[in-house]
Amino acid sequence: MKIRVVTADQMKEIDRYSIEEVGIPGIVLMERAALEVKKVAKDYLSDLKKNKVIVLAGTGNNGGDGFAVARMFQEAGYNVEVFIVGEKVKVTGDAKVNLNILEKLKIEVKEIVMVEELLDLKTRLDSSDLIIDALLGIGIKGKLRGIYHKVISIVNKSNLPVISIDIPSGVEADTGRVEDIAIQAKETITFALPKLGTILYPGAEYVGKLNIVDIGIPHQVIKQQNIDIHLITDKLINDLLPTREKDSHKGTYGRLLLVAGSTGMTGAATLAAQASLKIGAGLVTVAIPKSLNSILENKLTEAMTYPLSETEFGTLAIAALEEIEKLINNRDVLAIGPGLTARDEIEYIVNSLLKQTDKTLVIDADGLNVINNLEILKEREGSTILTPHPGEMSRLVNKSIKYIKKNSIKIAKEFSQEYGVVLLLKGARTIIATPKGDIYINPTGNSGMATGGSGDVLTGLIAGLLAQKNIDVRAATIIATYLHGLAGDLAVEDLTEYSLLPSNLIDYLPQALKVVTSDK
Repeated sequence: MKIRVVTADQMKEIDRYSIEEVGIPGIVLMERAALEVKKVAKDYLSDLKKNKVIVLAGTGNNGGDGFAVARMFQEAGYNVEVFIVGEKVKVTGDAKVNLNILEKLKIEVKEIVMVEELLDLKTRLDSSDLIIDALLGIGIKGKLRGIYHKVISIVNKSNLPVISIDIPSGVEADTGRVEDIAIQAKETITFALPKLGTILYPGAEYVGKLNIVDIGIPHQVIKQQNIDIHLITDKLINDLLPTREKDSHKGTYGRLLLVAGSTGMTGAATLAAQASLKIGAGLVTVAIPKSLNSILENKLTEAMTYPLSETEFGTLAIAALEEIEKLINNRDVLAIGPGLTARDEIEYIVNSLLKQTDKTLVIDADGLNVINNLEILKEREGSTILTPHPGEMSRLVNKSIKYIKKNSIKIAKEFSQEYGVVLLLKGARTIIATPKGDIYINPTGNSGMATGGSGDVLTGLIAGLLAQKNIDVRAATIIATYLHGLAGDLAVEDLTEYSLLPSNLIDYLPQALKVVTSDK
């Protein structure tokens, strides 16, 4: 199962179509949204010591959700105080309906317009247990206007648990950017579909636990939006990962050729090879500079090695190209790059292979750094998977790393479609783009994986899956990326993010597989 992820405009169109074309009243959707907030908040409400909840509302529909929540909490017997940042006269539509209901029920809604009125809010927070953030919603971009900055600052300093409605106020829904300040939520309740800003960093840091709730928007309305961004889940991996056949042999699970390593970089080749074996590849051959062959034979007992012609520096020589081409004939997949170093000979070998082989090709690390003509990618008959981090992507497209990070989805999508490759752009939220225009966001992984060697493990996982023939390039890249991060998440529970090593990702891979295949 894929979870679609939407931009603000896409969500607004879904809301509009549901209300205006399908005929579901907006006030009904607002009521259902408030009910879902109440359900999630019940765990917090059961532990209240002061029996008081503060609802902070804006003047838009997000504020209307907050007004409805305030009424429900009051009816349930809780002491609720409502503050609106702005003037009540600016509230319109369905939000105005819920504001009117509060006033008719004698539930006071205090305006915060002037700085002097913030003192009352701060005093009330000191005697409260929980804050409901219904200030801004998905419409904001750029720096906060007016008094919102000060309100959010007071909320964050209160150290009270905050439940944000739809998205933490201050986080941009399309990018996850926080221009100056945003609500630090304990939980965020987002309606129908997650918004990009709740998934991408830095916005994801403000979300806390993300709850995606159904408020009655028809699935048909969502499907017709042609949403091309998806969040990878356990269920999706379970669906994509094929069952291993009982009547099978090593040839069933493919033959992988891994070209990697140089003097001082045998670890990269070792990690990639071990990962490919651990994910189930049938036969793995590691082709390395010949002087390193004995070292790799000691490091790898399950993989085969093949010594290639080398330079005096312990790197691949041009003569290695012909040797690699012969090896490829009996292999299903070629992975190249980990630990090669970016020398002229490597540039010649990589670009020649791009032109000459029609086998599926995974290119990582130094293999990416020496591609000298991106047009070659368009001409390939075989599938190509590129796995750059932002620095490598910067060199590929001649854009700054800062630009790459701020526009990761746009860059990945455009590159994948233009050059016909599956692009895996690494980061705190790794992005996978396919030539058809689909984007997959990976939610797994942690800062402990930000160390040399983690990428080599990922390359091995992708290549090891691809060797198994019955997995296509899209599925293999998605599966490998998710399991790579999940293994890291499981490992840090025992090892901490400080002590996580790339080899631990391989060790914890079986646990990750058990998590995603629990119902296979």
